[in-house]
Amino acid sequence: MEQVIKTADLKAAGVPGYVIDLKCRPGGPWQRILPGVLLLGAGPPTRAQRLRAAVAYAGPSAVVTGVDALHAHGLRALPPPTRIHLLQPATTRRSCADHVLLERTTRPPEVVVRDGLPLAEPNRAVLDAARHEPDALRQHHMLATAVRSGLCTVAGLTAELNAGSKRGTATPRSALRLLSALLR
Repeated sequence: MEQVIKTADLKAAGVPGYVIDLKCRPGGPWQRILPGVLLLGAGPPTRAQRLRAAVAYAGPSAVVTGVDALHAHGLRALPPPTRIHLLQPATTRRSCADHVLLERTTRPPEVVVRDGLPLAEPNRAVLDAARHEPDALRQHHMLATAVRSGLCTVAGLTAELNAGSKRGTATPRSALRLLSALLR
């Protein structure tokens, strides 16, 4: 059990607000992990709990993307980033909080659900991660790792790159051209 719950869900179940506040005091058994989201435990949250909290915070239309989505798809060779990357519809106005990077999109990804988490499909997830990686060598490493693992193909990544926003795509395009040349 991940022990992550929205404050609204506790209140709907009959838990009074003052009880929630009392249990979330310093040294109490619960903690506020994000605005409106609680961890029913006093220890530091795990990555899985942080993921569930981020999705609960962002709402039902949010989708996990980037390295966390790739980990859930089975590609564990990449280190987890400091922030959990989520996509949300362009019409949503939820702001970023703490360890969450919320990116609005007019082109929602194909969603794959694993362990109850909505994930962007692998091609979109790796490109979202690469676009937010400032180091060109690490971008190339991300793309090459996804291709070598068999999770993505150069053609699939190129098609996804061409279909999406052009912002932040120069280095991934260059890396994909190089990968394509190396695989010939």
